[in-house]
Amino acid sequence: MTRFGMFGITCGAVLFASTAAFALPKATQLVEPMGMGYNIGNTMEVPENPTGWGNPLPNAAYIKAIKAAGFNTVRIPCAWYSHSDALAQDITANGGTADNKYYTHVGKAVDFTTPTIDADWLKQVKDVVDLIIAEGMYVVLNSHWDEGWLEDRVYEGTANPRSGSGDIANTSATTKARQAAFWSQIATYFKDYDEHLLFAGANEPGVNDPWGDSGQWAFDDSRMQILKGYYEAFITSVRNAGGNNDTRTLIVQAPRTEMDMAPMLSQNFPTDPAGEGYMMAEVHYYPYQYSLMTADEDWGTQYFYYTGLESTTDKTHNMGWNVYSKSVDNSALGTPNQIAKAFGELKTMFCDKGIPVIIGELGAIKRFGEITDAAGLKLHLQGRALFYGEVAKNAKANGIVPYVWDTGAEDDGNMTIITRQKGTNAILDPDVLNALQKAYGMEGNLPSNIDSLVKLNEVVESEGGKGVEVTYTSATADSSETGTLRINLANDKKDLSKYVGIEIRMKGSVETAGPCTNAAKDCGEYGWTSMDFFMMTGGSWDWFDANVLEQADQELDATKFQTFQIKWEDFRTEPTGLNSVNAIGLNLYGTQVSGTIVIDYIKGIKADGSTEIIDDFEKKPSTEGTAVGKIVALSNSDAIKPATVAAASKMLVNVQPGMVSASFTAATTAPAKAMLLNSLGQVIAQQNFTANKGMNRVELSSDYRGPAMLMVKQGSQRYMQKVILK
Repeated sequence: MTRFGMFGITCGAVLFASTAAFALPKATQLVEPMGMGYNIGNTMEVPENPTGWGNPLPNAAYIKAIKAAGFNTVRIPCAWYSHSDALAQDITANGGTADNKYYTHVGKAVDFTTPTIDADWLKQVKDVVDLIIAEGMYVVLNSHWDEGWLEDRVYEGTANPRSGSGDIANTSATTKARQAAFWSQIATYFKDYDEHLLFAGANEPGVNDPWGDSGQWAFDDSRMQILKGYYEAFITSVRNAGGNNDTRTLIVQAPRTEMDMAPMLSQNFPTDPAGEGYMMAEVHYYPYQYSLMTADEDWGTQYFYYTGLESTTDKTHNMGWNVYSKSVDNSALGTPNQIAKAFGELKTMFCDKGIPVIIGELGAIKRFGEITDAAGLKLHLQGRALFYGEVAKNAKANGIVPYVWDTGAEDDGNMTIITRQKGTNAILDPDVLNALQKAYGMEGNLPSNIDSLVKLNEVVESEGGKGVEVTYTSATADSSETGTLRINLANDKKDLSKYVGIEIRMKGSVETAGPCTNAAKDCGEYGWTSMDFFMMTGGSWDWFDANVLEQADQELDATKFQTFQIKWEDFRTEPTGLNSVNAIGLNLYGTQVSGTIVIDYIKGIKADGSTEIIDDFEKKPSTEGTAVGKIVALSNSDAIKPATVAAASKMLVNVQPGMVSASFTAATTAPAKAMLLNSLGQVIAQQNFTANKGMNRVELSSDYRGPAMLMVKQGSQRYMQKVILK
């Protein structure tokens, strides 16, 4: 059933009010028709490229599927900074070139305060807004993270707001001026839209504040005043933009959008020139141990099983389990009792004062890799539906609008309800959708798929134990991508100082395709790939990595397991921080990469040569980017199909400023080509020459700086090595 606002009717793609002289409905009048909400996540907010995180641009069929699923309001997380000349200005002000979008520019302060949003991008956003409003739904259009231009700068002076970024000098006046400039343009562009379009001034301000021994960087009153100033700039710019912006409903966020910080927003709520009644507040709801946590810690465990569907065999992962009392705490974050209490407090704090609240994001990951027994996985999936239903029920009862987070991903750990990456727009999670619909008085009778998911993800025990199978598939043909297998280390495994290196037992193959399939882009003649072991250490998550195959001087074999050893001394000049390692894993870098590997274990190597298990993959670690993983029984070796891959050859490489040279051995005298490819796979230097049988040397010159791939090709023989150009 299509719902309409208090003023305006559906007319084509856009709902227009007849004149700005008439006030739009107040925010409280929008809550009921908005109903339950949905996020188009990982799309319009992706910096620079909305398809860069694997999703297609929203089309009419996808928007109709959202409407058909029972949602009547859609939140569009959106980027603006990276679609403006502020990005190029920040780059050039710090020594880069405006056409190099990958230059490390984030976190550098400049005095460029009046950015202009790209007109084509405004039109692209408008197209999505129009598709949603054409279905009679409401739209919340926000300003998302987008390189942290505002959200990571809620402070004054010099500080370190993001781990690993170094000290960053920020002038809040500059950020405030940019906020005003962006929203003045956005509001002017959409000034004739009626109450079906709402604006939200930020997303999660301060959420990336660093963590130290005493916890996350404090968000005190002085920082709240800076954030309030950003909101005032947002509100004033919209109200001054004319048209229906005079009384359009605007939304501001609690610090970090955390419920615990909602009182700070309530006590410092910005004044609206439109008067009372045209503002909303926003918080997000991800009860960490249930929604996001992926490794048990000494202070608490992950919650797999929801209240009312507890496990009798895995009690330590039941919702609310307290590691100290060894019992369930029914008031823990995410429990029904806590949800009812917290949502009631939001009602008292805001709703009862005429300021409705939206839960701009909410969700809980699916744990296919962590729960490998059928009974436990079924219990987990049933409990997730209970959780979503509990949130929706309490939101509706308290006059709060909930928005589920949905990214379109279908891999382990996803929160997706409606698919879109394969173009089907099908319901991926009917059980969660049923629970949401029932909370809002709809039928909620879609057939369950829990039993089929359990069967699909069930692991058969074998004498060979378990391993993790990781499949890599590039999404693009013209840019460098990364497939990540990451292991977040629990406290009892963080100390790797007792080891001198690591040992990985694995088999498989990865290969690259060529030539580039996108004729419109100069993306290079060949794809390339590099497999690196990485570790992140210390409170600032310092990064170290090393090429696995190069350091071990071995090639992957698709037919049998091999062990690969890497010593700390191979890639760490100062082996500090080994007593506090947060995560380790494998990154597969490259363009046009496909393939599959299976890893049996990762071990630590002791000084005496003995080894001990760090992870043997009883539970699957997280995967990101081009990598998708699952737990497999190691006896089922037929799952890996041997691939025909030309063996990469070794060469000695020397890098000097402006020049790289390579020495290699050729099996015969024949024409050869040497190429340098940048991180986009584009050829930045090349040379055709004749390689003689035996030892050869070739030099390439380039003024490019940063990571690159050196490739020498002679017939079917390829020589490849990742280099850092100086």
